[in-house]
Formats: sequence, C-alpha cells, structure tokens
Amino acid sequence: MAWKSLILLAALALPAAAEDGTVQADWLTEASKSKLKHFDGTQPAKRSDEKKDLRGKVTIRRIKPQCKSDWDNDPTALPYFFYQLKLRTNGKYPCYVDNEGISLLDDEIYDYPIIYFTSHYAWDFSEEEVENLKKYLARGGTLWLDDCSGSGPFMDSVPSNIQRIVPGAELKPMLRETKEFFDLFNIVYALKALPALKEQFTQPFQAAYLNGRPAILICPNDYGCRWEVASPPTALNPLGNPAHADPTPTVQSLREEVYQISINWLFYTLTH
Repeated sequence: MAWKSLILLAALALPAAAEDGTVQADWLTEASKSKLKHFDGTQPAKRSDEKKDLRGKVTIRRIKPQCKSDWDNDPTALPYFFYQLKLRTNGKYPCYVDNEGISLLDDEIYDYPIIYFTSHYAWDFSEEEVENLKKYLARGGTLWLDDCSGSGPFMDSVPSNIQRIVPGAELKPMLRETKEFFDLFNIVYALKALPALKEQFTQPFQAAYLNGRPAILICPNDYGCRWEVASPPTALNPLGNPAHADPTPTVQSLREEVYQISINWLFYTLTH
C-alpha cells in the first residue's frame, strides 16, 4: 500500500496548539457535518464525483457492516480526532477526513491504513465481509474496534469474530509494563496509564496478531464518545465542549488524556 511511507511521520513531535488559536478551518466545518445516512435499498448508493486526493495523507474510514448496527453514531468523533492532530502540529499533519461509511466488500478499503468500527450492540460480520477483511489485513491494513458502550455487548462479539478473521489468534492485553506495548503509552505522549475514567471505561486495549504484527486493535473504552464535541473548539477551549458530559475541568482533563492515548494509538498503528 502506498500509504506505508507515512510511518516516517511517527517521529513527528506534537507542539502546542497553533499560536493564533484559529480553529474554524473550512475542512473541519465540512468534515464534522453528518453525512452518515442509512441505505434503505430504494436508491442506488451514490458517491461524490469529486476525486479524492489521498496522496501522502492518513485517514481512518468507518465500517458500515451488513449486519444491523448503529455504526454511524458519534458523527463528530473522527473529524475532531483529526482536528486535534492538525491543531497539535500547527496544521502540518497530513490527514484526510471522510466520515461516510464504507462496506467491507468495497475494494476501496485497500486505500486506507486503518478502518474503524464502533457500535453499542452485538455484531457479526458476514462470511463475505470476513474474507475481504482477511485480504485487507494480510496486505498490511489494520482494523480498529471501539466499544461504544464501554465493555458491553459489542465487546462480547469480539472473540468469536476475531477467530473467524484470524483463526487461532490470541487476544493480548496491551499493558504498559509489557515491552511489546510500551510504545502505545510512549510513542508521542509519555503516559503512565490509561485515562482514569469510570471503571467500565478503563479496560486494557487488546491486540490480535497476524503474521507477527498487531493487525486488529480493540479499545473497550468508548473513546469515540470522548472525541465527540457538542460545540466546536475555540482559542480558549481548544477541546470544544464534550458531547456527553458537562465541560467541567475534570471532564476536560480526562478528555485531553483520551486524545493523548488516542494519538499514541494512531502512531503505534502506523509503525507496528
């Protein structure tokens, strides 16, 4: 995949927010608009005729599975995750935001280093989805799973689906004290532990290996809900107001920690 050259970006230090505090970039305004619509079968699926310029850019695409799922919840999550990357690199981080869902049967998935699936509910990929996902992972792609309820029914579906995708794979807890997962906590931000959220949202990440690399990374802690915003960031409030809580100093401090471990998660994925 052409995007493999992007792993060199992992050495990039993340400085403070942009000096002028500018946050209302056009790309962010457009990206944060919810474009996620369920296909009801009455009209053929349509995509924009505009050719996407993905050269030299990193993005994460949402999976729209064939099973019934609220895959399109938290519509501002990924756009604002990438916004934080740009903010912390003074706009220099090369990323592309596409918030529409993509089918696992679409060969376009091979254009992206990471595909992302979140939901509140139990799920199962179809046999056709599993077969194409196997090819995607074998070519170097990575699947991110994020339980939107925090160690709930979504996580209950993980072991059986992992065994279908990577038969015989062991789910390894990604602990800071384990040498092979040290980078998850240190590659950009040096963190002593996962953010101290409520107990159900503090479970360790898990990894399933394929050909010696962590090809499937599982977050049981609903980080997408922490990326989400109820109102856009400002110069005085660079995180924006949270979508699921009051913007108290404690809440915002924990959201900052979530962004830091999430940025580590991205760079860990691109380099492992």
